[in-house]
Amino acid sequence: MSRRPTPTSTSTPRSNRSWRSAGRWPALLVTFVVVSACTATAPPSPAPVALGPLKIGILVPFTESAIDSDIGASQRRAADLYLKLKGGALAGRDVQLVYNDESSLDATINQVRIKQFLDQDHVELLFGGAGTPAAYLLRDTAEASKLVYIDTNASANALARTTAGCAPSCKSTFVFRSAPSSWQMSEPLGEWAAKNGLRDYFVVNADDAFGTESAAAFIEGLAKSGGRATGRSAVPPKSGADWPKVIAAVKAQPTKNVFAAFITDDAEGFIGAWDAAGMRTAGYTLAGPGPLADAQVLNSTKQAAVGIKTSFPWSTEVDTAENKAFVDEFKKAYKDDVTGKPLAPDGYAVEMWDAMQMLEAALTATKGDTKNTDALIAALEKVSVKSPGGDFAIDPATHSPIEDVYVREVRTSGGVLVNAIVDKVRSVKDPGQ
Repeated sequence: MSRRPTPTSTSTPRSNRSWRSAGRWPALLVTFVVVSACTATAPPSPAPVALGPLKIGILVPFTESAIDSDIGASQRRAADLYLKLKGGALAGRDVQLVYNDESSLDATINQVRIKQFLDQDHVELLFGGAGTPAAYLLRDTAEASKLVYIDTNASANALARTTAGCAPSCKSTFVFRSAPSSWQMSEPLGEWAAKNGLRDYFVVNADDAFGTESAAAFIEGLAKSGGRATGRSAVPPKSGADWPKVIAAVKAQPTKNVFAAFITDDAEGFIGAWDAAGMRTAGYTLAGPGPLADAQVLNSTKQAAVGIKTSFPWSTEVDTAENKAFVDEFKKAYKDDVTGKPLAPDGYAVEMWDAMQMLEAALTATKGDTKNTDALIAALEKVSVKSPGGDFAIDPATHSPIEDVYVREVRTSGGVLVNAIVDKVRSVKDPGQ
């Protein structure tokens, strides 16, 4: 299990006379009307209403005891840093970030904490949702409360799509996402792999929304380019699985190319067992969505991860001024708890950074106003910014990002492991309507 740097934050966790001569009356009346019209002043314009601090409720797992705290701790660092660099304000309006710890085990805890955002903190916007269950709750709260919610990590496809009976969830006018959907991360990789001669894959995934949707999207992409899944296996998520046994089952089947969809601790366990079983030496290749080889996973698995190919809308190796500035500022602001060295950002940090950029662009259009929800939604639908990952825009049909997806390979560069860019799939958007 990886050691997570502890986030630090300065953000908030509220006389009448009668006229006797009829002959003079018309002239005097005209004179009076003209003079009155010329000298009367228009009523003063109402003074603009001062906008108080904008409170944003952010639900992510960030304490050391929380499952998937890698995600929340990284996103908290990104949000805090973005706001700090902006002087504590977005589009001229002071902003307070109010955090609550997300639970991946008990939905009632998340319900209580979301209710606290509304009833005690009086937030005007909602962010977060590291896991799909929390994101669904935030989505339902946004719909019921008529507040805008920006999903900063959960990749569940349903959040951007029309589904029958809104089951397990469905898109909402009030919901946007800065994070890619499961489909956006994995379908392009399937197409790319098959086009590059890697047509047959054995698929293994976590038995949750992220894992099953990622696997299905990858298989869909394979099929579009003449590839196929030769077999499939599912593993209960966050269960402390017997990873050597999982890998033994993979090794017992003949297909050498493997697609795996796991995150955080599960990804670390899978890759560690993969390396211990000598899979790379035996000729097996490993691919998956970006979180399989995110920075914290690489910190834990080290050289065991070399050669893994993933797809994601960002890498530290994206060669743009925006990305260089983002990485440099992040490293200046944070240090790794274990090594004391500057801490590089990861994919989770970029998702939150993009959310902050989205919001700032929209607030600029609304002059900081969030009370007019229709205007804020319209402004968010028109967002187009330069993300650290490249061009980033919002699809008005799904409220999901339209962004480039990079095919990456874990390599050693300058003595550290990085997700080196192998190829790029341009302007990927979720197919939902």
